[in-house]
Amino acid sequence: MLNKISNIIKNETKQRKDAIIKLNSYLTNPGRFSILILGSRGTGKAHWLKEIQSLHKEDDKNLNELVFISAFNTNKYNEDDWVKLFKTANKGLLVISDIEELNKESQGLLFNGISTGQGGMFGFKEKEFEIRIAFTSTKDITTLRDNETFLTHKFFDRICQFAVKMPTFQESNIFIWEDFQKSWDKMDFKNHKEYPEDLKIWLKKLESPLYGNFRDLDKIAINWHNYRLLGKKEDKILALVREDFFNYYHYPEHKTDKDNIFEISKNSDWDGNLKKFRLFYKNYIKNKYGTLRKGEKESKMSYRTMENW
Repeated sequence: MLNKISNIIKNETKQRKDAIIKLNSYLTNPGRFSILILGSRGTGKAHWLKEIQSLHKEDDKNLNELVFISAFNTNKYNEDDWVKLFKTANKGLLVISDIEELNKESQGLLFNGISTGQGGMFGFKEKEFEIRIAFTSTKDITTLRDNETFLTHKFFDRICQFAVKMPTFQESNIFIWEDFQKSWDKMDFKNHKEYPEDLKIWLKKLESPLYGNFRDLDKIAINWHNYRLLGKKEDKILALVREDFFNYYHYPEHKTDKDNIFEISKNSDWDGNLKKFRLFYKNYIKNKYGTLRKGEKESKMSYRTMENW
């Protein structure tokens, strides 16, 4: 299996390779531990889950197809609904995307279903389903872990027994041209197989952050091909595509963490607002400097004080 994985990722960046190999190891771990996959939109969370599961099915014909569902769409689920979903995903991989959109009531219900019984089985009244469950999120790990804005601490602890983060183009863009070629090939443009070489320099300079990652590359490919169909000269298309990209269709910057503006809540008393501010400031220092210890000099505050907040 590792050889198969190595073959399909041989042209990927080191950071992406490391993330995919790590994800595969989690999916093949003998225990049915919950996996949390982090990453901005378009970084390939769903894509690589499908690729890996497809390879696993080649080796194990008894595996069921991968089942995807949005967390938001399960917010009205009752226990019977979850049992039906578990039954559909039995002996396969269940992926619950954008887990931060699952409301607190549903988190409590699902927690009971994914608390494993003897043999690592899932279920409610009976632990009867053999499922691997992966959760995805576009949020930063500190947002999901260090406060209960989105996930309760109890639920987070249950779903994050393993974690892997897919890199963005801001973190790893050395192969951005090769990634664009994948987007171009995927479109299967008839009679226009050649790549737009004028685009290569612009992409490698990365003049605009591609917050949509592969999704932005798809849009650029579609728009470039459209100008070809309109009969525009090749040496003029780059300027047109760039203008459109900046003005209309680039993916908006995605804030993976909480807003960097603290607001006083009118529904909280002084102690409540002070507690929220301390948590906000603690997360701000941690995100900016990496650790509270590294940020204590600039914040003029002991990291131990912030740890106790």
